[in-house]
Amino acid sequence: MLAKFGFLGSAALILGILITMIAAGWLLSSLVWLVRRRHTPAPAPAPIDEASQHPLAGFTWTDEPPRGG
Repeated sequence: MLAKFGFLGSAALILGILITMIAAGWLLSSLVWLVRRRHTPAPAPAPIDEASQHPLAGFTWTDEPPRGG
């Protein structure tokens, strides 16, 4: 191949193949992402009335100076 195309021709051919393979990979991964997104059901919304289990659930901000110190 090097004798037929020369060094720059061989490098360009290899680089072209590499770019084509990267583009095909991006295309395939995008296609898989679209198909998976289409067949995945949307998550159910969280109920609003239910009390949160988070330790800071009842926290409200006040303008009081910090205690101590």
